[in-house]
Formats: sequence, C-alpha cells, structure tokens
Amino acid sequence: MKKISFLAASLVSVAMTAQAGSMEDAPADTAVAPVPVENVWQGFYGGLSFSGVGGGINENTFGGPQPELESTSGVGAFVGYNWQRGNAVFGGELAYTSFETPFEGFASSFQNNAIELRARGGYAMNNILFYGFVGYATSELDDAGNVFEQSGASYGIGAEYLIKNRYSVGLELSRRSVSGEDALASGTLGTDVDMVTFRAGYHF
Repeated sequence: MKKISFLAASLVSVAMTAQAGSMEDAPADTAVAPVPVENVWQGFYGGLSFSGVGGGINENTFGGPQPELESTSGVGAFVGYNWQRGNAVFGGELAYTSFETPFEGFASSFQNNAIELRARGGYAMNNILFYGFVGYATSELDDAGNVFEQSGASYGIGAEYLIKNRYSVGLELSRRSVSGEDALASGTLGTDVDMVTFRAGYHF
C-alpha cells in the first residue's frame, strides 16, 4: 500500500513538473500592433476641374424676378497645400472656375466665373480622403451690360482618391452665395452658384 501511495505521489509530481515546463515553454501572447495611417496627403497639389453649373438669384433689391440659372458647364484649375496629422488632413486652396451661364428667360443676362480661397479639412483612410471646405468667393453678374461685382461665402463637401501617391481624382458638391451692387450702387443682386465638379489632380 505504501508503494502504491509513493508511486501515485511520484506520478502526480512528474505530471505537475511537466505541466509547469509546458507552461514555461509556451509562447506569450503578442499584441497585434495597429497598422499606421500612411502620411500620403501632405504637400503641394494642383489640378484641373470640370463642373456642371446651376443655381439662381437669391436676392433682388430692385423688386424684380429671381430667375434660375440655366444648366451649363465650366472648366477650372486649383492649387493648394495639405497638412496631415494621423487621419486628419487640413489645408488651404485657391480655385478658379470659368463659365458663362445665362439666366432662364433672360438670354442677355449671365453669371460669369468664380474665384475662391478655401480652407479645407477632412478625414483620410490612407489613399481615400473625405473633406469639407468653407471659403471666400467672387463672381460677376452681367445683367444686359449692367455689371455686378459679387462676393460672399463658398462651402461644400467632396471625396478624393489618390492613385500611386501622385495622381488623384475626386467628386465635389459646392455652393457660392455671392452678392454685390452695380457700378451706380443703385441696387443689389445676389446669386447662389451651385456646382457638381469632377477634379483631377497631381500631388508634388
């Protein structure tokens, strides 16, 4: 009986020793490090744009009609600089769009061109950037030779896809709410200029 008890105790001791050894030999759990966001958006960029243009009069102190703009197109260019901190991307941009869009029912009245200085901010998922912007815009309304130099706010949202860290394509929805007086300061006309814009850029 004593031999059996001794044998049982020996087996238990060997099993515990083997278990302890196997626990010591087992590799420790290693935490998976998060994949860092690539800093691909920082730097200068520039490009060209093609826009569908619409909108209409939003203010007329002369008491006349407030017609809509006919649907036309415009071409433009932009330059800017981005800073990137993790997923956050922010920067400034100067954009110009050339167009000559008549008003519905007023064939001799046109909304012409837009220049914008923008502040942009967005969220990057490596080579995809979602952004919004606000800025200052100027435009011109030619009412049958009576010219209104307009200025005001611009704002919009967009998404951009970066190809091989150099070329990018994007789509943007935007509005410019501008107003101004004519040369005689006899009244004010305000316009909402809306655009859906395809953009193609190059990043330096």
